[in-house]
Amino acid sequence: MTNRFCTVIIVLFLLATSAFAESVRYTPDRWHTRIYFTISHMGLSNYQGRFIDYDFDFMFDEDDFSNSRIEVAVPIAGMDTFSPELNKKMPSEKFFDATNFPSAHFVSTAIETIDENHAAMTGDLTIRGVTRVVTFDVSYNNKVMHPYFKLNNVGFTATAEIDSRDFGVNTLPEWMLGAKVGLRIEMEAFEGEKIPYYSE
Repeated sequence: MTNRFCTVIIVLFLLATSAFAESVRYTPDRWHTRIYFTISHMGLSNYQGRFIDYDFDFMFDEDDFSNSRIEVAVPIAGMDTFSPELNKKMPSEKFFDATNFPSAHFVSTAIETIDENHAAMTGDLTIRGVTRVVTFDVSYNNKVMHPYFKLNNVGFTATAEIDSRDFGVNTLPEWMLGAKVGLRIEMEAFEGEKIPYYSE
């Protein structure tokens, strides 16, 4: 193998990997990260709920959002509708069938930079074993050096709308429970593998 050929191989390798060279791992701050959903109830109100448990795998490139990547797993058992009775019904076979499909899952497949503070994040959302392509509108809110922990701290807001019937979740008449579901993620994350609140 000639030196020239070796040089070409090295250059090609560097070009292939350079797109991911600036991505940095961030870990969500569970004290300040929330996943909310909103759905119409009989056209009278936009009923709100949240997921109180989740697992994020997040790589972020602040200079080029397209190099970023996120994967999220959300246990259905962590759904909170603010109603004990509804909390019991949601994991049932009639809705999320959590016995067979215990988690919802999202993995980004493309992130398009809109401007220095906004992006469109497209990915595969899987609920109840059904996968659909969903696009989130993402706002990069801020980056600060945390005054107490001396770590980079970033914040985001991400919103999307899905149709619950696409995933076989909602079998009720639409006049009773709307098909469209608004999703909203408010996330703060620290640079690194762990965040100070949970370090041993």
